Amino acid sequence: MPTPAQIKKIHALKGKLAMDDEAYRAMLAGYGVQTSKRLTITRADELIADLEGKAVAAGVWEKRERPAKGGEDPQTMMIQGLWARLHQAGKVQSNSPKSLGAYVKRMTRKDALRWCNGAEKAKLIEGLKAWLER
Repeated sequence: MPTPAQIKKIHALKGKLAMDDEAYRAMLAGYGVQTSKRLTITRADELIADLEGKAVAAGVWEKRERPAKGGEDPQTMMIQGLWARLHQAGKVQSNSPKSLGAYVKRMTRKDALRWCNGAEKAKLIEGLKAWLER
């Protein structure tokens, strides 16, 4: 179930795009749900990224990331922590930001972790967890 903040953002973007109910329902159907409340957190992030892309392209939205305390969002901190654990376990040679950046680029084709959206970060987290369990 998506967070209240995700639901709020989805509906704000829908409003900015002036989407009618039929178009919105068709978009949700593409995500396999009938209402936004039935999305998973990851799928809600994907929908938000999709809507944001459309809204930015239409010139009705400006994408801004709001960092959490300490300047980093929780997903970024989780990724960095998992990378450090992989290093401690001897599964990666370096714990440097450069080596993590190379991994991020290989997995997401983004030049830096800060340019990844929530869905991409969630996929990175799941991949790093699986790697750590091997």
